[in-house]
Amino acid sequence: MTEYLTRFANDTTAGNNSDNAGLTQAAAAAAYAGALPLIIGAILVWARPMDIGPRLLELIIMYGGLLLAFFGGIRWGIAVMNPGGGPTFANLFGGIVPLLAAFPVFLLDSPVIRLTIIVAALPLLLMDDLRATRRGSGAPDWYLGVRLPLTIMMELALVATLVHVITQ
Repeated sequence: MTEYLTRFANDTTAGNNSDNAGLTQAAAAAAYAGALPLIIGAILVWARPMDIGPRLLELIIMYGGLLLAFFGGIRWGIAVMNPGGGPTFANLFGGIVPLLAAFPVFLLDSPVIRLTIIVAALPLLLMDDLRATRRGSGAPDWYLGVRLPLTIMMELALVATLVHVITQ
């Protein structure tokens, strides 16, 4: 599976023409900047600053839930912009599912369950986005060239946070 994802990312970034290069670089910069709160948060959770520990964990969890909703919004936007005659019910529903998955993140008390939902949902969304893009019904190729490494970075930060919560 990892080999397939790496090959896919290489295929999609290699096909960018110069017209998309600036857009792709801007999207990549914004996306990676968006991952910084999770990465910095995971580092600080392990560093254990006693004055911000519980609030920082809550921030990481809330940010992860917001990311799920954000990816749902991207999916909804792609569905609405479908040049082949508009959105289908299935594509619109695919934009709603991440938002529904995010609800327990905001409602439950257990940080382990909340983090587990986020950690499980992000790669599932990525896999579905990969399939949709390969079928031609998803995001532009350059998007997944950014999204793949971004999801890996976010997953590592979230798993590190989850491991810390479980071992405490």
